[in-house]
Amino acid sequence: MKYKIFTAAFVLLCLLPSAGMLFLPPTEAAANERLSPKPVLQNEDGSWNTNVLSQLTDYIADHFALRQEMVTANAALQTTLLSTSPAEDVIYGKDGWLYYAETLNDYQNHATLTEEEAAQIAQTIADMQAYCEARGATFLFTIAPNKNSLYPENMPARYLQSDSPGNYELVAPYLKEYGVNYADLFTFLSGQEETLYLRTDSHWTNRGAALAHDFLMESLGLPYTAFGEADYTTEETHRGDLYEMLYPKGTEREAQQQYDIDFSYVTPPRTAEDILIQTTSENAANGRLILCRDSFGNALHPFLAADFREAVITRQMPYPLEQVQAGDTVIVEIVERNLANILKYPPELGNLSAADSVE
Repeated sequence: MKYKIFTAAFVLLCLLPSAGMLFLPPTEAAANERLSPKPVLQNEDGSWNTNVLSQLTDYIADHFALRQEMVTANAALQTTLLSTSPAEDVIYGKDGWLYYAETLNDYQNHATLTEEEAAQIAQTIADMQAYCEARGATFLFTIAPNKNSLYPENMPARYLQSDSPGNYELVAPYLKEYGVNYADLFTFLSGQEETLYLRTDSHWTNRGAALAHDFLMESLGLPYTAFGEADYTTEETHRGDLYEMLYPKGTEREAQQQYDIDFSYVTPPRTAEDILIQTTSENAANGRLILCRDSFGNALHPFLAADFREAVITRQMPYPLEQVQAGDTVIVEIVERNLANILKYPPELGNLSAADSVE
């Protein structure tokens, strides 16, 4: 009898995740996770979908009931007992520090760019600068360092670093050679005694963004609000992107700085990841900003918005430099791990006439 009870309980546990899909709310994606869409029997052109069974398997694997709870429990077990991450995009480091796996090539100095490609990236940026300056705008380029470029001490020891140059080391000399107006955040941030990146996130803290803002504005030679000297409060409110990938049902929050910043959104964004965000600040000393940015601009853009009467904050690539007008300030920010995107999505400067926007 006891074997029948055991067998029934085992079968019930096996059926619970699938059967639960009928009764529990749909599983939602965690952080940057992309879940398989629900398969369809027919394609848009009316033909039968011959991959429906394999797509159904992927869909069930991503959406079965209690999936996020099970993923979280498994991650907690492996990080606690084995000090390793079961999530392929997350590296579990010392003292609970989490790192983004896509930065591993940069950390280990395994260049994914050739010397010629590094030179082409710098040349493309120099062309962007020349284009903006021809339209009467000021141009500044900056690279946000990967987290483990600034704070490598908590990376697992098994990841060895080579002595060869990585992508950043290949590109940086060409930026100088080609005369790019470059703000070196690597040197600036590494010189700060404070820890300016989040332990469970791949990005800088609000404090790090505030100091980066001050450095960028000093590099431009423009008047600015010195947020590095401003008061702030600290609240346990931040849910790290890497933490959410690893523990989708986890409840830990990390300390984050909160500043009083004077600006307004033209239209409130849905999230800080919106492709286009526009802001105004009536009392700002500077005119219009065009900030071409990636996810590091999520924390950076409010500080910059406070110093410009208008700001266009865009994640669009290729960069929409056709919008540049006389008197604008253009800042292009890209994270170290994404440098190759400048080659992948180059702006079509050759199709644009500088005279078109100069009035």
